[in-house]
Amino acid sequence: MVGFAPTVMSEGEFRAKLTKMEKLNNDVSKNCTTLFSRCNRAISILPPPLAQKLNNALNKLNELIKKFFEEIAKIFLNPGWPFGLMSAGNDWTAKVGGPATQQAAKINEEQMRIDNHWQGPAAEAYSKVLPSQKDALNAIKTATDAIDSNLQKTAYGIFGLWAAIVIAVAMFVAELTAETAAAATVVGAPPAAAGAGASTAKVVGLITAIVAAFVAYVGTLVDSLTSLRQTLASSAAFPGGKWPKSTTSDFSDGSISDGDTTDWRIKTND
Repeated sequence: MVGFAPTVMSEGEFRAKLTKMEKLNNDVSKNCTTLFSRCNRAISILPPPLAQKLNNALNKLNELIKKFFEEIAKIFLNPGWPFGLMSAGNDWTAKVGGPATQQAAKINEEQMRIDNHWQGPAAEAYSKVLPSQKDALNAIKTATDAIDSNLQKTAYGIFGLWAAIVIAVAMFVAELTAETAAAATVVGAPPAAAGAGASTAKVVGLITAIVAAFVAYVGTLVDSLTSLRQTLASSAAFPGGKWPKSTTSDFSDGSISDGDTTDWRIKTND
């Protein structure tokens, strides 16, 4: 991916990136103000052909600078909050997946001890439904693991996006600062304006590529979540989209005292 790689940051590091981005934006604005001022002064001195050429370069640069700030605003005004995603992922694991897997460990005949104390068709039906219910609980844990993993990966992607954007804009500011300094002289103004235009076009292209790479990265996670949704919609663990239960009439009529053949009966040694 162009200029983009998932990474991890602390909350302090992430906030520092946003603060640095704001400073870099201010640096771009200050340099542009100075550069345009110096070039406009040079236009009033240069011969008409050169003055016109410089004016054209400034017009082009002005459009590119507008494009730069438009692209930055799309990201800066909606920076994302990766720590919310990470917290949500942790909650899915700790509050849903964890309890589900704990229950799954308990749902078996050794733990439930059904056949130690009860006998009869209803007791047998109850025992037989345990494996499917355990599978359902395990499916819940598998799903929450996938949700957690994808939320964490999305957070890492946001970290990577900002790391790449800040590096790209910092390089642009360095070039723009040098070009602004070069515009201090009349003869240096035309090549400085042209150079600033080239630098701005380059950073706009780089930002576009970084964002596109981030979107492609997130797209791979969407495919994973789509697969997860399809798995949850299948009838493997949840027949008919419902919690598995016994379908035998023995289970539905498992009373203790109505006297029919499905009664639950305490086991004896006979």
